[in-house]
Amino acid sequence: MTMLKRLLSQPWAQEAVAFLLLLYVELARRSIRWEVRGDEFVRQAWDEKLPLIGCVWHGRVLMTLQGWKRERERMVALASRSREGEIGARWARWYKVGVVRGSTRNPDKPGAKGGEAAYRAMINHLSAGGCGAVTPDGPRGPRMRAGYGAVRMARETGVPMVPFTWSSRGRTVLHRAWDKHCLPHPFSRGIIIWGEPIYVPSDATPEQLEAARLELETRLNRITREADEAMGVDVVEPDERRRPGTARPRRNRAGGEA
Repeated sequence: MTMLKRLLSQPWAQEAVAFLLLLYVELARRSIRWEVRGDEFVRQAWDEKLPLIGCVWHGRVLMTLQGWKRERERMVALASRSREGEIGARWARWYKVGVVRGSTRNPDKPGAKGGEAAYRAMINHLSAGGCGAVTPDGPRGPRMRAGYGAVRMARETGVPMVPFTWSSRGRTVLHRAWDKHCLPHPFSRGIIIWGEPIYVPSDATPEQLEAARLELETRLNRITREADEAMGVDVVEPDERRRPGTARPRRNRAGGEA
């Protein structure tokens, strides 16, 4: 395992894995027979070139680009600074998707894994009219439990959060992975489901932020269950643990929400 970690820390190895991942994803997404549900809002947003924050669980990121409109120049994805995040970032660049490196788990902690810089870069991109993609339970979970990163972005920019998920009849679930990552089988049937947009007021109170976070988590889990049930496969359930601090946003010493 140590040798594998050392190998995957090498840029050439990361690029090779990213390319193999690209080949697999292209085979899967092009050969699967897709059904799409609930995309009326996002299609209108794309036609009118409006910004949005696409939210997908970490375990379902592989088919995100299948659901996204082909014109992706305005899309920026958030990737962690881990080895896995580096491979994911290299894979995304094959699709000409902009990538911001860092974590939104603690956006108010300057210097924490590039969190503050990544958060501000996403805010600037959304404010300029671009679209963003985030994993509310990333980068380390708990699985299918939303944090506050996307909610804070929505509050600061006025851009809606839009839940997204997919499932396929043929797939392999990595049960030992924290996110129970789903690998679709080529030449199968698949479904893509978009949820209704969620807006957060610019003057949202801590209670309203928590309500928005819970609504995002609930809607994402609802459509993920719908997708798995539609394909007749076992439903991947959320982790029983809650994310730390999700009961209520913390307050700083001045009394403001952080």
